[in-house]
Amino acid sequence: MEWDKEASMRLEKIPIFVRKLARSKIEKHASEKGKSIVSVEDVEDAKASFMGTGSVKNKKGTVNTNPFSLDVEAGDDKFEILKRSDEYEEEDGYPTMYHVDICRGEDVDCPFLIAEIKGISQKIKDRLKEVEFSKKLIKRIDGKILPHQRLKIAIASCPNCCSMPQIRDFGLHVRAKVYVDENFACNGCGNCLRACKEGAIRITGMSNESMVEASEGNSGQPENKERVVTINYDRCVHCGLCAEVCPTGTIKTEKKCFRVMIGGKLGRHPIFAEDLTEFADETEVLNALDVCVEAILNEKREKRFGELVRKIGIDEFKKRLRDKNNISQKNVNDKEVVHSGMNN
Repeated sequence: MEWDKEASMRLEKIPIFVRKLARSKIEKHASEKGKSIVSVEDVEDAKASFMGTGSVKNKKGTVNTNPFSLDVEAGDDKFEILKRSDEYEEEDGYPTMYHVDICRGEDVDCPFLIAEIKGISQKIKDRLKEVEFSKKLIKRIDGKILPHQRLKIAIASCPNCCSMPQIRDFGLHVRAKVYVDENFACNGCGNCLRACKEGAIRITGMSNESMVEASEGNSGQPENKERVVTINYDRCVHCGLCAEVCPTGTIKTEKKCFRVMIGGKLGRHPIFAEDLTEFADETEVLNALDVCVEAILNEKREKRFGELVRKIGIDEFKKRLRDKNNISQKNVNDKEVVHSGMNN
């Protein structure tokens, strides 16, 4: 179908990744009106139909178009666009309004894997189902639901973050929190220096020459001086590789934990997720999820979660999480007291 000059110029302003789809929809819109040349009027009419800012005639008569619908013949199916997504799923008769990505570490025997994550992934899904997140979110959204309106979650089994949690609404990666045990003397072998990819470890009490030799794989033990190991936590990502190769137990790891990040996104203005908490156990992870879900479902005006995080502020989210954790700990303590009383 031919386009007049002004209509063609208007088409060029449409983002290239949707231009082809928009062109076909606009031409269909004009063809249905019996036109052979697309004018700027057709572009504006089609735009009103696509964005839900006007009315359109179809087989059912004149109807108000749904927001963001690119298909005026789609009817009243609120989930019509969502169903086109490769990630479309259902639970209890409703579309699942969240998607969880996990890395493949468990399946491929990844050498960097710190801990398995399929368990926490299932617990997150169970919690979202328990609070009826999908059902409640769907009721809040007017018009057709788009794939980006779902909560995007990603979990990685180590700081390499192959599942890209830094750009998701709710992201986790496993950490092996490392520390120096001063009760065990360093022998200067240099294994930790070679294993650390961040340059976060320093050993004092060794000459510069010995440190270079140790980092290159040679013996770093010519002196009888006491060697002191320090970790620069501004650089350390808590991958645990240094502790794995330490033969003396000077560097150890505490129990496995999670870094929780929220509010990441791609799109026109990408933003990395912000740290909600750096070292969380599974209970705290689920509490963090609850805090985010409550914020989403209590927001009166629909927003992308990343925008909501910026509106409320990461400090307020941290405060809400602290309050949630305190309540959880109080409940645990109360149960322990009751249990102790029953034993007596």
